[in-house]
Amino acid sequence: MHRRVKNVLGAFVGIGLMSSLLIAPGYAQDQQGANGQIATGQKIETKGLILTRDGENMTVETRDMGNVVVTLTPETKIKVPKGLFRHEEMEVTYLIPGVEVEVKGKGSANGQVVAENVEFTKDSWGRAKQAHAAMTATKAQTEANKQGVATNQQGIAANQAQLGTHAEKIGAVEKKFSDLTEYDVKKDISINFETGKSDLSDEGKKQLTDLANEAKGLKGYLVEVKGFASTSGNAERNQALSDERSESVEAFLQQQGIALQHIVNTGAMGTSEPVASNDSEAGRQQNQRVEVKILVNRGVGGSK
Repeated sequence: MHRRVKNVLGAFVGIGLMSSLLIAPGYAQDQQGANGQIATGQKIETKGLILTRDGENMTVETRDMGNVVVTLTPETKIKVPKGLFRHEEMEVTYLIPGVEVEVKGKGSANGQVVAENVEFTKDSWGRAKQAHAAMTATKAQTEANKQGVATNQQGIAANQAQLGTHAEKIGAVEKKFSDLTEYDVKKDISINFETGKSDLSDEGKKQLTDLANEAKGLKGYLVEVKGFASTSGNAERNQALSDERSESVEAFLQQQGIALQHIVNTGAMGTSEPVASNDSEAGRQQNQRVEVKILVNRGVGGSK
């Protein structure tokens, strides 16, 4: 399994389709056909922004074809460029809303695109992650204000300062994310780990088995995985532990029948977002965790 990006990339929030996506109208007609529909077997090459992910399907906003539903299969190659002629294969878990992608594939009988190759840059992925983090911080602050809870104020203030600096860019994408990436949380669990370890306990396996069984009864679901660490070790080791823990959870979920196309791993979170004080052993035990959620997009969610 390929390692996830270890450090949050330096690019700040700001997601927009670049001038490279501006494609002539004539080409757009060729892509969609005379009636504006994607024909079965038709070769498709397009670029755009991921708006939503619903299991193996993702909606991509393109300039030449409008909004297109792209189907991901086990054979779909997910790549990032590594130089002029080289590429690195990545996991489908990197395809989160906000990432700019280039899709190559063929039309299916239902007018969708079955992807053969999906390519994106790590910079684009980093910007999307930061956008999600900014949205999460804003929502967390709003909820805290409603409940009169004054927790983690220092971290929230830091996020707000960053948001203020880049308010213009964030404003352009905030409505898009709030409108198109709203998910209902069907289940939310936290798997705890022993200090310095990434092995799942029997209790953790039971929790994940129950979650997997519940998820498989839903349509259009995603399972979000976030790994965390306490401050017990040095910064580099803590980052690695949070990554290894999320990988353990991801691998176990696949063993329980959750296809990789249904998993969104938002990366190793290190010692960020503690749920308890790291000053005590009990608190550190709570922070050594992986958070797992079943998400269903409100537009398609429901039982099978």
